[in-house]
Amino acid sequence: MRSFVVLALSLAGSLYLSAQQASAETLELQPASNWKLREYEDKCRATRVFDKGDQSVTLWLEQGGKGQVFNLTLIGDPLKNPFGPAVRIQFGDEAEIARSYISTKSSKGRPVMRMYGVTLVQPELERDRDADAPDTRIAAERANAIDALTIRGAGLSSDFSLLLGQMRPQFEFLQDCGERVEVRLSEAGRPLTDEASAPVPIDEDKWLNVADFPTYLQRSKMEGRVEVRLTISKTGKPSACTVIKSNKPQLFDDPVCLGLLKRAKFEPAKNGAGEAVPSYFFQKVSFILR
Repeated sequence: MRSFVVLALSLAGSLYLSAQQASAETLELQPASNWKLREYEDKCRATRVFDKGDQSVTLWLEQGGKGQVFNLTLIGDPLKNPFGPAVRIQFGDEAEIARSYISTKSSKGRPVMRMYGVTLVQPELERDRDADAPDTRIAAERANAIDALTIRGAGLSSDFSLLLGQMRPQFEFLQDCGERVEVRLSEAGRPLTDEASAPVPIDEDKWLNVADFPTYLQRSKMEGRVEVRLTISKTGKPSACTVIKSNKPQLFDDPVCLGLLKRAKFEPAKNGAGEAVPSYFFQKVSFILR
């Protein structure tokens, strides 16, 4: 795994993540479409549209390999004009999570909120010394208990919930599909022949810089470490970023993925016939104050 260090001068200040005043009423959006499940060459996606009146939100859950970490994308007017460093998300009755996000617009001008490295359920990690390692997979009964996704804070005009319905079939698809994708991409570039090669980074020292270290985290004297798995396309550009491990709260994840997706470049992996193929590349990023 490659390592990258982002250094910044320590700034005075403090971190204040407001648990903003809850809206008087949480907007509940009902399903307006069936789930669409798609397997791509380098990722898996579950999509559904939710609405109430003139309010509509499209949800994407994406997975680029096996495991219980997903990329989450929300598209629609309820995501308009967010502000502040963190949003609060909650799946069903699972613990609420405060984390960073990326705000942008779709090709059609619709507001988009994207989060990299979302864990739908929090694994039970505490155990006795002699106990087996915890199983971090989503158990069937726990998956079925997740019937809503609630978004709060970030200055949105209203808190809102997407009424998901039973999630077990979608989770099973993403897990099975993710395992197939991981087999394909993990094998890409293995030197089984003289023609096969792994992806080669280009200008790696230009991928991230001090501007990717959020100022409010510098002022709060917070350092961070994030490990990610990039999916590299046939053209040598990253097509997906999956957070493997990071600090809590997850405030560095999205700046890391955004910076790498925008600026990382590679010579793509090649198969045994010398043809460019999608592949993985693992990167560790450390944010350190001087």
